[in-house]
Amino acid sequence: MKSCGEFLGRTWNIQDVFTLGVILALHSLCAFAPFHFNWPAFWVAVTLYVVTALGITLCYHRTLTHRGLRLPKWLEYLFAYCGVLSLQGVRTVLLFDATLIINSVGHMWGKKPWNTGDMSTNNWWMSIITLGEGWHNNHHAFEYSARHGLEWWQIDITWYVIRFLQAIGLATDVKVPTEIQKQRKASNGRIMATQK
Repeated sequence: MKSCGEFLGRTWNIQDVFTLGVILALHSLCAFAPFHFNWPAFWVAVTLYVVTALGITLCYHRTLTHRGLRLPKWLEYLFAYCGVLSLQGVRTVLLFDATLIINSVGHMWGKKPWNTGDMSTNNWWMSIITLGEGWHNNHHAFEYSARHGLEWWQIDITWYVIRFLQAIGLATDVKVPTEIQKQRKASNGRIMATQK
């Protein structure tokens, strides 16, 4: 993971400047949100946040990137389209920040139950706002897994949607780590706990 000095000291290109401009503009426009607040708009934003977050976490990340499950093409395209919507409207900044927080907080603070050879951590509050992506150390240990909240108490809303899709026959070839795979990746404290 790069330090702040390495990031700021690098050579910026036109795409970097444009991306920074978009990020700053989106966050600046949020300052006007309280002056235009109404409950219907709030609930639309919450609903679209969940829909677009599922597009990113269920489709882009767990289905397309890591092949943790298979969906019929029509449903895969539908979820991919939901992910495309993540750069539209009131919820954009929240989802954008939630996605970025995984790659920052998810590598700094939290618990590390698996030997992954990196700085990834599990963080429960991060998992709540990212629909399960906060179990980042779990994900780094088992990238292919469609399930990131590996323990019963680890809330993973995307996994619950995947299980529903599996139950009605729309998600197939759903991958999760076996107990043997978990034992191989377990940190020393976890190994001792399972041997007792």
